[in-house]
Amino acid sequence: MLQRSNRRGFALVEFTIIAVPMIFLTISIIEAALAMWQYHSMAYAVDVATRMAVTHVRSCSQNGNSCTITLGTLTSYLASQATALDTSKLNATLYTHAATTTCSPITNCTTSTAQFPNTTDNAVNFDVKIVVTYPIANPMPLFWPGSQASPGSTFTLSATSRQRILF
Repeated sequence: MLQRSNRRGFALVEFTIIAVPMIFLTISIIEAALAMWQYHSMAYAVDVATRMAVTHVRSCSQNGNSCTITLGTLTSYLASQATALDTSKLNATLYTHAATTTCSPITNCTTSTAQFPNTTDNAVNFDVKIVVTYPIANPMPLFWPGSQASPGSTFTLSATSRQRILF
């Protein structure tokens, strides 16, 4: 009986030694998974938006068809495809042969009625390129006692898609 009473409290110490790193590891894995999901969502949205831009150009509006798109339609489509992202933080830069359009954040361009790509930049063999950036908060300050999240505690995810107008 005497030996057992000398060992009281060790279970709590052992639990603390194991539990704190396990909680840290679990939260780190969850945060990494969320960041990967956000990146995948952003990369997918950029890819399909670029594909949409290169298929709705000058040649599709011939013979009475009217399938050209506006910058607002394209950026709304891009935002709708990025389901894991907060569109108020999503920034996009759209490049054509001779023009660059910056939407920072992307919601600033969703009401634009300008044709994209414009009539001089939507010819065959011209490229359309879309670059999207999204800030991600670094969760590490959560684990440092007494720390506050600072502006330097974020990092930026970026995705790019470039496609050539073929027809």
